[in-house]
Amino acid sequence: MSLTPGLNSATDLLHKLQRDVGRLNHEVTSDDFFDFVVTGYSLIDWIKNDPSIPLTAKSQPEIESLYREPWLVVCGDLANSSKHFILTRRIPVTSSVTSTTGFGQGRFGVGGYGVGEESIEVTISNGTTWTALEFAAGVIQAWIGYFSRHGIPI
Repeated sequence: MSLTPGLNSATDLLHKLQRDVGRLNHEVTSDDFFDFVVTGYSLIDWIKNDPSIPLTAKSQPEIESLYREPWLVVCGDLANSSKHFILTRRIPVTSSVTSTTGFGQGRFGVGGYGVGEESIEVTISNGTTWTALEFAAGVIQAWIGYFSRHGIPI
């Protein structure tokens, strides 16, 4: 019995992640960013458990490499903080995530009239800062690279 309606494989979850990015490209919101980071990090568990993934792609060294992949490390910080409110089982590499709203925030012409688009910025411990869209692009590229390296059809 499946408890994941409409999502039956790691490839399906990657497609969901791409749809999450599509929603962020339309308008950045905390809700859609939450969905993106949780899906982006959960994909590791799907890789480990999906019987259609080649054994070489889910070997212990490959899974460990996913947990060390810089974009996914930050994604894990954000996903676990989002799900559990605080991190208690890991030391984050992410130093802050800020969300601002109001006039002059986000992209020009995006968001509700007079309200604008939410602006989300992710900063890691070395001082590097990304917008939500820059971060999402990095995570997507990491996953597409993984699927491609292992010959997993997208």
